[in-house]
Amino acid sequence: MYGNSIFGIIFSLFSTRWILQALGQSDFGLYGVVGGIIILITFISTTLSIGVARFYAYSIGEGTFHSKEKSTEELKQWFNTALSIHLLLPIFLVGVGWPIGEYAIKNWLTVPLDRVGASLWVFRASLVSASMAILAVPFVSMFSAHQRLFELALFGIFRTLSVFVVSWYLLGVSSDRLVFYAFCMMVITASIPLMQIIRAFYRYDACSVNFSYMLNFSYLKKLLQFVGWKFFGTGCFTLRAQGTLVLVNLQFGPAVNAAYNLAFALSTHSTALSASMTQAFQPAIVSKEGSGDRKNTITMSIQACKWGALLSLIFAIPLIVEIENLLQLWLKTPPAYAAEICQWLLGMAIVDRLTSGQMMAVNAYGKIALYELIQGLILFSALPVMWLFFRWSLEPVFAGFTLFITMLFYCIGRVIFAKCLLDFPIWMWIRDVGLPIMLILILTFLAGSLSVENLSEGFLRLCLTGIITSSVALLLACLVLFKKNDRLLLLNYAKS
Repeated sequence: MYGNSIFGIIFSLFSTRWILQALGQSDFGLYGVVGGIIILITFISTTLSIGVARFYAYSIGEGTFHSKEKSTEELKQWFNTALSIHLLLPIFLVGVGWPIGEYAIKNWLTVPLDRVGASLWVFRASLVSASMAILAVPFVSMFSAHQRLFELALFGIFRTLSVFVVSWYLLGVSSDRLVFYAFCMMVITASIPLMQIIRAFYRYDACSVNFSYMLNFSYLKKLLQFVGWKFFGTGCFTLRAQGTLVLVNLQFGPAVNAAYNLAFALSTHSTALSASMTQAFQPAIVSKEGSGDRKNTITMSIQACKWGALLSLIFAIPLIVEIENLLQLWLKTPPAYAAEICQWLLGMAIVDRLTSGQMMAVNAYGKIALYELIQGLILFSALPVMWLFFRWSLEPVFAGFTLFITMLFYCIGRVIFAKCLLDFPIWMWIRDVGLPIMLILILTFLAGSLSVENLSEGFLRLCLTGIITSSVALLLACLVLFKKNDRLLLLNYAKS
C-alpha cells in the first residue's frame, strides 16, 4: 500500500500538470465542480465500504470462537445483505440524481454558455462511473476485511497508470478535451470495479449470491442502522467538500475553482501514505474489537494515530514551507490563491491524522448514532461560516481557513467520544502522540523555514528542504515518538 501511494504521488504530479495544461483553468475548474459527482460518490462508496467491511471484519474476529464453516456462512449472510442494498442504490442514484444534477448545471452553477453541453456530458459520464463504484462495494470490502491490501494496491497502481496515459494523450486531442477526458475517466473508473468484482467471486467463497439471505431483515436492520448514521456523518463531510466548490464557484467563478482543485489534489497526494496506513489498520482494529480484545483495540488505535500523523507530517511540512516554489516549478503559472489554500488543507490533514485512531476505534465499537450526528454537524458548519466570510467580501483563502478550524473541532470531538464510548485513555494519547507530534512539527517547520530563508529558490532548494525536514522529523520520531518496542520492530523489519 505504501508503494502504491508513492507510485501514485509521482505519477499524479505529471498527470495533474498535463490535465491542467490540456483543459485550461476554466475547464479544469468546471470538471472539479461538475465531475465532482465522482468525489461525492467516492465518499458515499467509502462510507458503505466502512460499514460493510466493519461487519465482515467483526465476523472474522468473532470467528475465533466458532468453526471455519460457521464463520464463512456468517460472511455469506453479510455479503448478500450488503449486495441487496448496493443493487438498489445505483438505480436510485440514476433515477433521482440525473434530473437534479442536470437541472443544477443548467440553472444554478456558474457555467459559461458554450460549455453547458460539455458539462452535461461530464456529469453523465461521472454518473455511470459512480454507479459501478457503488455496485462493487460488497466485493471490494471483502479484500479489506481479509487484509488483502496487496491486491487492492495492484488495482490502485493500474488506475494510476491508466490516468497517466490518458493525461499524456489528452495534450494531442483535437476534439472537445473536457468531454474526451470525462469519458476516458468513466472507462477507467468503471472497468476497475468490474475487475474487482470478478476477482472477488473467484477468490472468496463468501462471495456467492443467495437470494434467501438477501431478505434477512435482522441483518439488514443492523447494517442499515450503522451505515445510515455513517451516511449522515459522511454526507455532511461530502456536502462540506462539494459545498465549498459550489460556494467558491458562485462567488469567484471557475478560475478559483481550479485553485481549490489543485490544492485539494496536492494535499490528498501528500497524505496518501498515511491514508494507506489507516486503511491497513482499520480491519485489524475491528477484528480485535470483534474478538473482545479491547486492550489491543486501544493499543492499535494509538499506533494508528502515531504513524498516521508522522507520515502525514513528513510530506506536508516541506510542502507547506515550499508551496509557492513547488507550484512555480510544477505548473509555471499556477492559479491565484492555490498556494495559500493548499497550506491550510495540508495543516488540516495533519490534524485529521492525529485522531484517526479514535475514529477507527469508535467505528469498531459500532454504536455511532450520537457520534455521527454531532460530528457531522461540526463538519457541515464550515459551509455557513464560509458563506458569511464570502458575504463579507473576504478572499478565497478563507475557504481553507474555515475547513481547518472546523476540522480541529471535529478532531477534539473524536477524542471526547472515544473516551465516553470506549474509555479511551486521553492522557496516554496526549503523552504518546499529541505532545511528541507537536514537538516534531514545530522543530521540523523551523528547519524547513531556515532552509527556505538561506538558499536560493529553485528545484535544488526544494529537494534539500525535503531531505532536511524528513531527516529532522525521523530523527526526532526515534527520540521522542517511538518507544523501545517500536524501534525494535522497525529494526527487525529493516533486517528482514
